[in-house]
Amino acid sequence: MRVFRICGCLLLSAPLLGIVGCGGSAYVKKGPEVKASTVKVNNCKAEPDTAQVFKNDPLIWTVDPPDGHTYSIKFPHATPVASPTVPIGQTQNVSGDLWCNSLGGVITSLCVYPYDLIQDGTKTCPDPGVHVVPRH
Repeated sequence: MRVFRICGCLLLSAPLLGIVGCGGSAYVKKGPEVKASTVKVNNCKAEPDTAQVFKNDPLIWTVDPPDGHTYSIKFPHATPVASPTVPIGQTQNVSGDLWCNSLGGVITSLCVYPYDLIQDGTKTCPDPGVHVVPRH
């Protein structure tokens, strides 16, 4: 009976460990993480590279100064905002996803969301990120 319980626990925890183990681990920060409510895009680069945003706070991407290109933001995997594609200039409330909200306090990488800058609808620029942090 004890062997069945142990095997059952292992079978139930394996998918969870597999999913948690894959979350956010591929993202490598290219610059310092900065608390920000605005991410400025210029010449296909985002500043700050990794924006740290408190859960439920607003975040907006702007083009500064206008460089003659149009941009959109695309979250290729999980997204901390309501939509996987975000237009420049529209404020988004950052909420995190199920994994970040339930396990992010223990595994902080689950709350880091890489995204791509899409320039002129076709060119994918290097991926910056958004890090959702709980408000203490």
